[in-house]
Amino acid sequence: MMKPYLKLLSFVKVNNSLSKLNEIFNQVNTLVKNFKVVNITISIKYKVNNIVIYLDQPELYQAFINSIKKLNPIPIIDGPNKAIKENSSTLKSRVNNSPILEYRVKILSGYSIVGRKTVEFGNKCTAGFWVRQQGLAYLTTAGHCAANGTLVPHESVRFYFIEPVTEKIKFFGNMTRFSIEPVDRGFILPSDGYSESPFIYSKGLKAPLFAIADFTRTPVSFAEGAILCRSGSVTGYSCGEVTSVKVKTVFFLIGYGKINYEDLTEVSKTRGEVGDSGSPVFSFSNPLNYGTGVNLFGMMVGGFQINNTILFLPLYKILNSDMNVITIQD
Repeated sequence: MMKPYLKLLSFVKVNNSLSKLNEIFNQVNTLVKNFKVVNITISIKYKVNNIVIYLDQPELYQAFINSIKKLNPIPIIDGPNKAIKENSSTLKSRVNNSPILEYRVKILSGYSIVGRKTVEFGNKCTAGFWVRQQGLAYLTTAGHCAANGTLVPHESVRFYFIEPVTEKIKFFGNMTRFSIEPVDRGFILPSDGYSESPFIYSKGLKAPLFAIADFTRTPVSFAEGAILCRSGSVTGYSCGEVTSVKVKTVFFLIGYGKINYEDLTEVSKTRGEVGDSGSPVFSFSNPLNYGTGVNLFGMMVGGFQINNTILFLPLYKILNSDMNVITIQD
């Protein structure tokens, strides 16, 4: 039945899927906002299987261009093109310093999040903290939260957050990179309409409780008995005492198998449950004044309910050299 139409069809092998192009499109749009670029048009061009950026005055935005060149695939940068602006089916444009008016929902550390391949199934976890890398903001959580979250190996995993109070489940971004071993970490790129926040949510108060004022990215030799706290989406906010560092252990994850961990820090007298993975772990910058904010040390990756103990992964294992935690100083 198809033979009369074969001459009308043209099949070309491409390197970038539509899903990948949409992902890069969203990254470019985020960079436009971060670098406050104006007189620019972003377009998905199927003929060249890439993102094409039309920039009127590229000499004014070298930092923006340098960040664009770090994306994969690298978008094509060109001068203004009226025909493209009028005909592109996927288009965003800023002209003459006109502001982009939009309402963005902030995703807080401590929120309940779910990585899913279908609406029915997913791993419930906790939003850890936000990082910035090459001009883009990512929400960090445990990488095992994305386990079994995709039907295709190495594909992005859709993530949802559970809205406090209403309990509504809403899509907010894709985990574009994650690993489970040797380092259990994942980075979620937010979609349009969602953005970063340096505040930590309290399940008990149903409100932001602490602000991330600083972070420690180098290895820390905690003294035994040092007080550290965390805020999980299941068990809420609590504090405990450091009992061991450089811990090695093995956990079993349904659908994945054994996970071998090392260089974890053990904190006792604080419990964690399924769904608390990713919880930010921190101490108070000034124990006598909570209003000064907290110092972030890492995120929870597991725990033992039987003896009220959690294990957390320190920041030096999580952050790349070009990553920084987003704090209230930003």
